[in-house]
Amino acid sequence: MHTTARTTAHTATDTDRKPVKVSIVVPTHDTGETVLTGLRSFLAQSMPRSEFEIIYVDDESSDDTAALLEAEIARQGAQETARVLRIDHSGWPGRPRNVGTDAARGEFVHYVDDDDWLAPEALERTYARARETGADIVIGRMAGHGRQAPRALFEKPMASCDLREDTALLASMTVHKLFRTDFLRAHGLRFPEGRVRLEDHMFTLRAFLLTDRVATVHDYTCYHWVRHADGRHNVSYERIDPAPYVDSIRKVLAILDAPDTHVPAGRHRNRLTAKWYGKKALERIAGRRLLDQPAERRAAWFEAVGALAAELPEEADTALPTRLRVVAALARHGDLALAEEQASFEAGVVQRPRAESARWQDGALRMRCTSSLVRERGRGRAAAPLVFLRPDEHRLRLRLPPRVAAVEAAAEVADFAKAVRRSNVRGQLRHREGGTVLSVPTTWQVDEVPAEQAAAGRGLWSRLRNLCAKAAARLRGRAGEPGARTLRYTAEFTLDPATADHGRPLAPGTWDVHFQLGVGGWRTSKPLRGHTIQVPDDAASAPPPGERQPRGGRELESAALS
Repeated sequence: MHTTARTTAHTATDTDRKPVKVSIVVPTHDTGETVLTGLRSFLAQSMPRSEFEIIYVDDESSDDTAALLEAEIARQGAQETARVLRIDHSGWPGRPRNVGTDAARGEFVHYVDDDDWLAPEALERTYARARETGADIVIGRMAGHGRQAPRALFEKPMASCDLREDTALLASMTVHKLFRTDFLRAHGLRFPEGRVRLEDHMFTLRAFLLTDRVATVHDYTCYHWVRHADGRHNVSYERIDPAPYVDSIRKVLAILDAPDTHVPAGRHRNRLTAKWYGKKALERIAGRRLLDQPAERRAAWFEAVGALAAELPEEADTALPTRLRVVAALARHGDLALAEEQASFEAGVVQRPRAESARWQDGALRMRCTSSLVRERGRGRAAAPLVFLRPDEHRLRLRLPPRVAAVEAAAEVADFAKAVRRSNVRGQLRHREGGTVLSVPTTWQVDEVPAEQAAAGRGLWSRLRNLCAKAAARLRGRAGEPGARTLRYTAEFTLDPATADHGRPLAPGTWDVHFQLGVGGWRTSKPLRGHTIQVPDDAASAPPPGERQPRGGRELESAALS
């Protein structure tokens, strides 16, 4: 049924409204008072209010969300800048976004979710970047609150990203971006309406494939992306049904075959496919994502994902990270019990980073760290090193659970040799107050350590536990396997508070030092506990950190600029 938007909270008629630089479009539904955080951030932008507009499209909230917006708009005297459109309930963000886009008079449209907010210079910087580069889409650096925001996309400036040649843009498939309005209208870019999962991915994928002009703002955190603990502030929040969700994945992948967005078969097509086949489908039947479901939903997810795996050519698996290639093989094999066994095995895989040395020198914190992959095995049981087997100089196979290893297709794809060479290793800074994550240049190496040597603990109790574990392993016939080894990563990086944010000083507050390790599809970022940098509000007047000269790792608990 066609729905007419009902406009409130503005005084000028649409025909009187002059063009503006940016239209902020926000779908809302039963958001409550948290909706005001975003509105206040918009009205506090460095861009003059006369140069942008705010369009809220309320999806027939049953609470006072719309009234709260109207009251705040009136209180701030922002009736010429902000308006609320009310539509009949659609139950999903697609239609509200389309209504807002149709009403937009901005040169650009910036989509924002109703519980997110923008940093003060976000509109000014993204708009300036669009004009500077001629981009159709600009992605501002993001910070996650209760969720993980993309990071790698913002490690360097990008002025003309093209998804047809590079996969970097796959890191940011949500719609929280600045889009050129003429670009959207010229290509008829619309959000799917109705209850369609991944509707934002469908929109963004089409947009990315229709332009080679995507730019980023890499040196300023523009967008604050929020997930509330209850998850219920989102328009489309409800339990996900496996079959319809996997159907949405099919719709996303179908875009790769559409006439105006066709991507030919080959390596790059496989890399694009892996984004949804791996991250959105196979991850649902892997690790904790599978184990945390009740039995009937495990079966439903396994059936739905298995059907998708059977439809895709096996060459699509080649672009998956190694651990998901094993999961894909099990999905095609069709045995849920084996998938559960593999999920239990990999659910406990974590990294254990350790700061070996840390010292201030010439105003910068210089750190050396080590880390290994281990399997946590539950309360009262020591973590075990993750073991790999090297049958020859070219292969480094993950030692799978015996029943999983007996599936030939799974054993064949468990070779991690290439994945280890391509490991993602880096030091990071995380702003405790603001959510910004910064990566720092890191040098690293990985060494293969004989499994029994890696099991040697540092303390008496660790050694006793490991001796018992090795004795038990021998009884099981699994110790002393030829070529059994673990991986040990060693990394060094320097954190200079005066230049760490792409040549600019760190923002005031507490910055926690983290170590990120990614290999073969496992990627975690762990804090190096006790290692922080405190940046005062007036860092310029603080004594140089080099004057403090902390002596070692644990003494850096208060390493600071103040």
